[in-house]
Parts: sequence; C-alpha cells; structure tokens
Amino acid sequence: MKKYSLILLCFFYVFTNVNAQNKTFYPIGTQNKNSNKKEEEKSNDDFQYKSYYFTAIKQKSLENFEESIKHFEKCIRLDKEQASPYYEIAKIYLLNKELQESYNYSKQAYQIDKSNKWYAQFYADILFKTKNYYESAKIYKSLIKQDKENEDYYLELSKVYLYDNNLRLSIKTYNDLEKLKGVNHYTSTQKHKLYLELKDFNKAATELENLLIEFPYDTEIYEILSDCYILSGDFDKALEILIKLSELKPNSPSIHLSLSDFYLQKGNYEKYREELLLAFSSEKLDVQLKIKKIVPLLTPIYENKLEKFDFVFELSKIIVEIHPFDAMSNYIYADLLRIDQKTELSVSYYKKVVEINKNEIGAWEEMLFLELRLNRLDSLNTDSEHAIEIFPTNPIFYYLNGLSFYYKKNYEKTIEPIKTGVNFVVSNPNLSSEMYSILGNSYNELKDFENSDISYERALEYIPDNVQVLNNYAYYLSLREENLERAEKMSKKTIEIFPEEANYLDTYAWILYKMKKYEQAKIWMQKAIDISESETFYSHMAEILIELGEKEEAEFYLEKSKLLKENPKNE
Repeated sequence: MKKYSLILLCFFYVFTNVNAQNKTFYPIGTQNKNSNKKEEEKSNDDFQYKSYYFTAIKQKSLENFEESIKHFEKCIRLDKEQASPYYEIAKIYLLNKELQESYNYSKQAYQIDKSNKWYAQFYADILFKTKNYYESAKIYKSLIKQDKENEDYYLELSKVYLYDNNLRLSIKTYNDLEKLKGVNHYTSTQKHKLYLELKDFNKAATELENLLIEFPYDTEIYEILSDCYILSGDFDKALEILIKLSELKPNSPSIHLSLSDFYLQKGNYEKYREELLLAFSSEKLDVQLKIKKIVPLLTPIYENKLEKFDFVFELSKIIVEIHPFDAMSNYIYADLLRIDQKTELSVSYYKKVVEINKNEIGAWEEMLFLELRLNRLDSLNTDSEHAIEIFPTNPIFYYLNGLSFYYKKNYEKTIEPIKTGVNFVVSNPNLSSEMYSILGNSYNELKDFENSDISYERALEYIPDNVQVLNNYAYYLSLREENLERAEKMSKKTIEIFPEEANYLDTYAWILYKMKKYEQAKIWMQKAIDISESETFYSHMAEILIELGEKEEAEFYLEKSKLLKENPKNE
C-alpha cells in the first residue's frame, strides 16, 4: 500500500502543477462567480480523471484487465480528447489477442495525437497485424520523415512491404537504411533472401559478395553464398567457396559433407569418399544425419551388389565407434557383419542393439536365427525366452525357443512353445506348416503317433507340397507299417518335385519294399545309390535283394554297408 500511496502522491503532484499552469487569475474583487463555479467543476473533473486513471494503471499492473478497461473508459467519458486512455486500452486488447478492439482504440489514440511516435508506431503495428499493409506502410513512412535515424522504423517498414508481397520496395527500404547505417549482416542477408524469392540469383549472390568485403572471415556468409551458387546452378563457384570455407573451418563436418556431395556429383569418387570419411569421423555431426547419409548406400548391398561394401563397412564402423549407444548405428553394423560372414561378431552387435532398445524386433530375429546357425542352443533358449517376454504374441520367438529344445533332443519341452506359438501365426502358411512339422517330429520321437499324425496332417493343410513333411510322415508310417498307400502317395509326390534327391528316392523305395513291391523297390533304390553312397542305402538294397532271392548281390551290398559304417568319412 505504501508503494501505491507514493505513486498516487506523485501522480497528483504532476497533475496539480499542470492544472495550476492553465488556471485563469482575476484581479481581487472582480472574479466572476460563474467562472468560479466552472473552475470548481473542472477541478473536480480533473481530480476524478486522475483517480480513474491511477486506478486503471494499478489494475493493469495487477493484470485485472477488465477493471482496468472500465476505469480507462471512465477517463474517456470525462475527457474524450485525451489519447492516453485509448492507447492503454488498445494495448490491453492486444495482450488479450482481441485485434479488432485493439485496432479501434489504437486508431482513436493516433487520430487524437498523430505527433506522438508511440501511438503512431503502435497503430502501425496493429494495422500490420490486421493485414492493412498499405495504411501501416504510410504511417511508418511518416515516422521515418520525423526521425530518419531510427533504424526500427526502416526494419518495420521493410517487413510490411515483405508481407504485402512488395519485395522490391522491401529491398529499397533496406538500401535506404544501409545508406544511413552502412552495410551490415542482417540487412544484406535479408536482401539476399528477397532476391532469391525474386529468382534474381545474381543479385542475391552480389549482396553476399559485398558483405564478404566487409566481413572476410565470416564463415556463415560463405555457407549461404555457397548455397546461393548451387541454386543458381553455378556449381564451380559453389565448390570454390566450399573449399575456401573448409580452409577457414577445417573441423566442420557439415562442410566436409557438402564437399562430398559436390565431388559425388562431379564423379570424383576418391575425393567424395575422402570428404565423407572426414565428416563421419567428427563427433559434431549428428548421428541421425550420418545414418541418413549411409542408408542409400546400404540398398545395393542388401541386394547383393557389393562393389562398395568395404567403403560402406568403414563408414558404419566409424559411426559405432563414435556413437556406441545408438541402436540404429549398431543395427546397421551388425547387418554388414552378417553379410560379410562375420557371424559371431554380428551376433554381439545385434545383442547390443536389443540392449539399447529392447523393442527392436528385427534385431531380435536376426540375433536368434544366427544363434541357431551357430548352434548356440543355450543362448538361443535364454534369448528367445527373453524375446517372448517382450513380444508375447510373436510366433517366431516361440518357434525358435522350441528349436532350442528340439535340436538338443528334448522333445517334451519342444512341444509347449511350439503349440503356444502356432496359435499366434497370422497369414503365414509356411511358418504354420513348419511349426506343425516340428510338432509331428517331436510327437513321433515320443511315440505319440496319434498326435504326430495329426500334426503332420495340419502341416500339409497349410503347405500340401511341403516335401520334408511328406517325406518324414511317409517314412514314419512305413516304419510302423501303417497306412502304406497314403505313405506311398506322399513319398511319390516328393520324388516328382525333387527327382534327384537321394533321400526321397530311398524313402520311396523303402515304402515299396514294405508294400512287398520288391521289383519296383529295387529300381528306385538303385536310383538313390547312383546319386549318393550311403550305409543306409546299401543296407536297404540288401534287404530288398534278399526278398528277391538275390543273395550274392545282397551280400555285396551288406559288405559295402559294413565298410561305410566302419569308415564313415568315405560316405
């Protein structure tokens, strides 16, 4: 309260002094009574005006804007010729983003007192904000006439012309300012941009060239000028500027990046690689920008076009060395290691990817399949279980988890993840068929032939020509001597699809043997032997020949089978 009391006293003191100066004095004894009454009324109005004005200012400072406006309005009712209340109300409406009201009051303030530069500038700004560019420009031009040294007026006028799409008038205004203040970075770069808008590339470049005379070591100007030359198609000058810039800023990765692009366009691949390596070797260059640059180089590599593999590999290695905790950088490097047959190292980088970002599903899949290829069944088991926790509805991870048990011949534990995962397969008949195939094999090993047959049948529902399922199912039926006709049809289908596959020929011959079709069995068994030597093939041929009564020949094949069993390396 003390603060506001002091302000009030000062406020009244100022207004009282002003009032005293305007007061009319009469000789003693001759003062008119009516005049006294008018003076008294005027004095009361002045006092009331000051009170309202002070209250309005106080409420405004407290951000009680509605109350502030009410009291300024009371001031206006007392004296419509005072510009200040209109001006203050206009500012409040602008704060509240009520442009039309702000316009109405700012216009009134300006019309009452056009000589006041604050009212004029505020009104010009409101005209600009309401897109009345012509009137706004008129006021700024009048302000410049009043005060030619005021830089802000030129800048605001230039902005008005710009928004009114009078680009050349905007440039002229900047030129007028430069005549007063000299060439500077802001006005020159603004004119440069305006000339670019006008497609006048020569003048755009000239502005920057002149600016470089004033500021010969300003690297930002070089960068903008280089871009300007590129836009104008003058690539030689652009390259010249970039080379100069690289001398001024040898550690700038963005400059090396720009140079690499230039050399690539010119077909100078040696310099292109040199500059790109320099850019990638900088910690200052954002990792996302590096990835953006390397991704197009990866496309041909993923398509097995490996001409530039070594260069891309080097770039990728640099990225992971400088940005070791970026998931995508490690992912790309892991992919390249895999392509380069560095499988074990590739696994370690895929693992790093999922440690950084556990939701990178592609990296999980690549890592697990590589662990399977490397026969790291314990790691495959642990990692696939972790993947299932993160992606509980992804069938691939259940499939791989099942395989981690299957290849260790733990058939009982194989069944659970495969049975669970196959229910999550959507629109992937190959995967469904493969998973039911694993179930069929596992149940067969556990002597659960009913579920084994059901699983094989389901596998064939998805892929009727799944030759592995056809071969295994047919062979196991023949061993049990069950449903041999079905077995013969399935096996025959495999040799129709792969007539040179010895194992399928052996299965077909063996089924014919079980069906007591010995002559046919001998023919197909001989075809298998002609393609490949095998202890099993010789043993099967011997049994077929025995049934045909060809004992000497049977002995011959039994001996060959024995030799291969004793010397498996020769098989």
